[in-house]
Amino acid sequence: MVLVALISGSVASFVIVHELPAIYRSEALILVDSQKIPERYVSSTVSTDVQDRLAGISQEILSTTRLQKVIDNFGLYREERKRLVPEEIVELMRKDISIKLEKGWTRERPGAFRVGYQGRNPTLVTEVASQLANLFIEENLQTRERQAEGTADFIDSQLNEAKKTLNELEARVRKYKLAHNGDLPQQENALSASLGRLQLQLQGNQDAINRAQQNKVMLQGTLDITEAALGGLPNSRTSARPSEAGTNGNASQRDSEYLQSQYDALSKRYEPTYPRMVALQREIEKQKMAEETQRARVEDLRRQIALSEREIQQRNSEREGILRGIAQYQARIEQLPVREQEMAELTRDYEMSKDNYKSLLDKKLAAGMATNMERRQQGERFTMLDPPRLPEKPVSPKRPLLTAIGCALSLALALALPIAGEVKNNALLGEWELPPGLNVLGRVPFMELGSREFQETDARSRRPKWKWALVSSLVLSILATCAAGFYLYWGHR
Repeated sequence: MVLVALISGSVASFVIVHELPAIYRSEALILVDSQKIPERYVSSTVSTDVQDRLAGISQEILSTTRLQKVIDNFGLYREERKRLVPEEIVELMRKDISIKLEKGWTRERPGAFRVGYQGRNPTLVTEVASQLANLFIEENLQTRERQAEGTADFIDSQLNEAKKTLNELEARVRKYKLAHNGDLPQQENALSASLGRLQLQLQGNQDAINRAQQNKVMLQGTLDITEAALGGLPNSRTSARPSEAGTNGNASQRDSEYLQSQYDALSKRYEPTYPRMVALQREIEKQKMAEETQRARVEDLRRQIALSEREIQQRNSEREGILRGIAQYQARIEQLPVREQEMAELTRDYEMSKDNYKSLLDKKLAAGMATNMERRQQGERFTMLDPPRLPEKPVSPKRPLLTAIGCALSLALALALPIAGEVKNNALLGEWELPPGLNVLGRVPFMELGSREFQETDARSRRPKWKWALVSSLVLSILATCAAGFYLYWGHR
């Protein structure tokens, strides 16, 4: 019975295992190629980790829409479509696709990964694996380009908002500067210089006023002396002729009048050509010329005094203007701390906005270069290092292993059946089965009970039990082998 069960189970296992369909697998080795342009020249705006990006690309490619297109293009799972719904077909294909990272992969340094597909048709498996590998490469390029363009668009929008804010703040600063031009903090040096010039002008004006006043005093003194000499001082001839002076007028009478009186007196007795008359006429003319000169000098002195007075008046007016200017500049300088505080409040936000705008402008240029780099495929990309090959040997099922497992299960079941039958009889075959230390009091010999007809009936009643035991052992062995085969088959799928 053991031998028959073992042979039957092994043969059944061998037949079942060799009837299982062969599963082929084709894989493509994809290299994560690093950026071609050095980072110090162009920095990539795609900062997603390669492993995270690969996970996202895998989810995109393994989506129902993508896989359904692949299934329709290659006509996959024709037999399964008859009994499964589309969602189950897509899930079945997800199980047939494998994505495996290579051992040299690290998070800091890109490596490589394998994309594989398994099925029953080796040629079709190779084509599908190649299509999946190309999808990974194309999706990576599109993903990086979308991320770079999205970053560039975001920076561009932020730059426009920053420029708008900067223009508003710049207009406020410009308006404030125009309203307070002349007393701004940055004009402190100019204000101080202007105040210094006004103070120098004030000093010069004061000196000019002092000089004009001194000149006026001197001119006034000269005028007084000249007027006194012209109208009140006696002449030498007046002192020489006291009698004539007493008869003709006052001693302080001017010489010209005195000479004229003499001339008039002599003209009654002498002719104009008389020598004395000629001499008096000359002296009168000479005296008149001297008086005219004195009068002209007096007029000139008075004119100079008037000019000095006008100059003093003008200088005083200038002095008042200079003092007003000094007061204005001093007031502006006193207002500088207040203006400085107001300017600090205005320019603080303006400078921050200006720095932000400049930073965004630099980032925009860098993002544009990074986007062009991604469009020209000079950034990090997936390169097919080893394309899928036509598989020649199936990856499952493992027929030798499954056959060995089936034979082992057949042997176990073949040995278990008679042992179970003996245990079920509950009989002692000999005293060696008794526990040690028991004393055997006697032995009963084998006795045949009943007639020959009873024994034959009992043998016929036991024969079906052995048949059922043999059949059940074969069935259990086949079922165990099938279960192991299907477990390995579906496990690989």
